[in-house]
Amino acid sequence: MEGFLRLGFFSMAEKVTQALGNSLPYILTCSVIAGIWIYFLFLVPRKEKRYDSFSDYLNDILNFRIMLTSGLAKILYIALTITVFIIGIIAMIAANFLIGLLGTIILEIVLRVMFELVMVFFSMQENLLLLRERQEMNYIYEENEEE
Repeated sequence: MEGFLRLGFFSMAEKVTQALGNSLPYILTCSVIAGIWIYFLFLVPRKEKRYDSFSDYLNDILNFRIMLTSGLAKILYIALTITVFIIGIIAMIAANFLIGLLGTIILEIVLRVMFELVMVFFSMQENLLLLRERQEMNYIYEENEEE
């Protein structure tokens, strides 16, 4: 604990908090807006499945065949990355440059690893649904051949 005190982490946190003032809600709001904009500009997936009616689409959503949370997780990742980067720049300017830079890099890596773990679960679910659909198509095809 004394090592942290010698490096000035607590005084640096106070300096960064004072430098931020009351601007953190504005930074978060702008980061979320930028995250949504970046998601829809660059990351929106192509529609793999065409729906004949809205009820088919609603049926897939209500039966959890389509996951909305993966898109929300991507938006949240982008927003938090922007927020950590902005706060890191403020920490580099208002307090210690080297500690602010290292903290920003470490936090960005930790944030990326955490969201990669979350996205693994969503990709597993998407792959399982894809395998299930292929299996159902093979089953229907085999039934038609027998007739």
